[in-house]
Amino acid sequence: MKKPRIILLSDHAKGGASLVPNLLASSLAEHQDFEIQRWHFDPPLKSGTFPATVRELSFATGQKRPALERIIKNVSKRFASLIRCRRHERALFRAVASDKPDLIHLHNIHSADLNHATLIKLPPSIPLIWTMHDFWPLKATAFRWTEMETGKHELYEVGPWPRKTLLKMRDELFASRRNITLVAPSECVRTMTRHYTARNHLSCDIIPYVVRQEFFSPPDRAAARKQWNLDPELLWIGVGSTWNNSRKGLDVLWRALAEINCRGIGLLIWGEMPAVPTQFPGLQLSHVGAINDPSAVASLYAAVDVFVCPTKADTGPLTVIESMACSTPTIASSVGGIPERVKHGINGLLFPSQDYRALAKLLKEVHCGIWNLVELGRHARQYANENCTPNHQLQKYTQLYHRILNM
Repeated sequence: MKKPRIILLSDHAKGGASLVPNLLASSLAEHQDFEIQRWHFDPPLKSGTFPATVRELSFATGQKRPALERIIKNVSKRFASLIRCRRHERALFRAVASDKPDLIHLHNIHSADLNHATLIKLPPSIPLIWTMHDFWPLKATAFRWTEMETGKHELYEVGPWPRKTLLKMRDELFASRRNITLVAPSECVRTMTRHYTARNHLSCDIIPYVVRQEFFSPPDRAAARKQWNLDPELLWIGVGSTWNNSRKGLDVLWRALAEINCRGIGLLIWGEMPAVPTQFPGLQLSHVGAINDPSAVASLYAAVDVFVCPTKADTGPLTVIESMACSTPTIASSVGGIPERVKHGINGLLFPSQDYRALAKLLKEVHCGIWNLVELGRHARQYANENCTPNHQLQKYTQLYHRILNM
């Protein structure tokens, strides 16, 4: 009997939320009921990323855009984006016609390579699952947040169409296709999904993000500190992300550190080096750059006493789950899906979004030993083991695939 062919499709395949379909593809490879293919628009991943039974298909034409697109981009970014979308659309349609998938599972699509107009043109007989890593599938922006001092900010993925056109295409897609199933990583995303799609009667399942336990597990803290040359006598705070937009909230951490006495505290940063606004007396700063190897990232979590996630808008950051899996408690802003994972005083600590004084208070309390970090870390690890393993994700998605394909 022929196995149903399932395509895991996203814009990108490297970093951030793009790791979710990569991990899912590897997990599904062990399942005997499906044939799995991983399609994306990045250059091919290194050999061995996926098991041999998973076919990877990259639509990328190389590290750079074709020469004509690069020339047009200098004149009109929007027109160049339209040409790029059309090029990727044609490549996708050729692959769909050739491989005849039974189901397409969408991840992390943000208009740069695919968009709602493309999805409308897919054969209507092919059911779609759309795992939403942010709000872009539903709104004109991926995220929206309000700065306490400077007003509202939006993260808008630039595409070839104005926002009104994008919203019109969203309405057309969800109204015209009855075989779309949405998946949210957290209850906050599902609540918004129901608000925006109520009239279309779309179903929305919750399947949380997961991490690979063989990488993200509690290693030896002393060995991890030695690996990264960290002073074992200091209280180490970890913070890691991409710092190229204000949504990540690094400025909130800077302001919190300025409120406290930093003697005896170390700050370990990974990701590209952010701008440090001032010197903090007594603070020992260590920056290790961008780290892509999962085992190395896990050792960073293991090396610190607490991980800080000061994000201003998020659905449920992978960094929080990675930290929890490593038995490192998180101090996080209470936005989006974070409070669904981090329970204040039980497996981590929460502060109101952008409230740097509240964050400073928690950092002082941690430094003074008011919070039992070992106990918080133990409960964090327990939560990750019970809710965020690949087996949990695999079970939920296979059940969803069986339901949609009537198996």
